[in-house]
Amino acid sequence: MLGALKSSLRPETDRDLNGSPYLRVRARSGRWLTLQALRTDATHTRPAGWVVIIAPSLPKEVLRLSAIGYGLSPREQEVVDLVVRGASTKQIAQVLYISEYTVKDHVKNIFGKVGVRGRRALVKQLYLDTILPHTF
Repeated sequence: MLGALKSSLRPETDRDLNGSPYLRVRARSGRWLTLQALRTDATHTRPAGWVVIIAPSLPKEVLRLSAIGYGLSPREQEVVDLVVRGASTKQIAQVLYISEYTVKDHVKNIFGKVGVRGRRALVKQLYLDTILPHTF
């Protein structure tokens, strides 16, 4: 596991060298976990080492992974984020500075990619079934 975390960042930039590698995995229960590796400083009594922190993934992180898995574009991901929050077509258009027709086109494309017919089914598929499996 630590090897996967270490290799999740290829040290190509200063940010990569000083960053904390992280990895999201799905547990046997179906819930998503975020594993983060942090480098410890060396002291006079011990060498530098690694600490791995395991925590539940945030819903927004898992929703993004799910959206990427369905092949949604960055703009479609923005639309999904607003749909999940319950925004109307008009509200989405205002927030994203696009026409309502464009929002409807995005939503139609999203439904096709995810394989659902409506907003409720979309939320259930992307959010409830992915983030909170086995609870409903």
